[in-house]
Amino acid sequence: MLINKHVPFFIHAYNLNLAIMKKWLLVGVLLLFLSCSQNVVTYTNSKAKFQNFSSYQIVNVKIGKRKLPAAATELLGTIESQIRIEMEERRNYVSSNVKPDLILRYELASNTRTGSNTRNNALLQGPSFGSNVIYESVILIELLENKRLIWQGSYDLNQSRREARNENTINKAISLIFTTYPYKAGIAEPDLSLTSKKKK
Repeated sequence: MLINKHVPFFIHAYNLNLAIMKKWLLVGVLLLFLSCSQNVVTYTNSKAKFQNFSSYQIVNVKIGKRKLPAAATELLGTIESQIRIEMEERRNYVSSNVKPDLILRYELASNTRTGSNTRNNALLQGPSFGSNVIYESVILIELLENKRLIWQGSYDLNQSRREARNENTINKAISLIFTTYPYKAGIAEPDLSLTSKKKK
């Protein structure tokens, strides 16, 4: 098969890390179709051996060890607390900082507008639900095994009213995301009770 030497540059994007491509594709799709109703977009690696996973570690690569504003710290606490409920209380995973089976990464991608000015907000800046009008926001959670994407879920918060974007809204969004991850620690087969929106 002949190869065209004048192939456009975007063709070479296929050589990028698959996990990164899928991650930003999901975020882009959600932010593009914000006029749609609230929804969860998900991906599950069909080749993953879920029976081998029993421990995990939460990571937010954008934060690192930097000092955060109080609002951002509170928001992070809310997100991580709900993640721990889903992973530990509902799925029996153990949190570990020593060679965990899975790395759990999360992000909140948002776009806020104040008056006629528009700016992008990272989670580091702590999108404040009371002071800024958040028109576009997406919560992204993913599980990785040795940098290999195992599962990913995103939730579009765009349709939430500004005054309703509080702790309960965040908790609901995370719970909905996890309905697409029906695997308990050390068990290969999915537990369909975990796909219910109502906590068991």
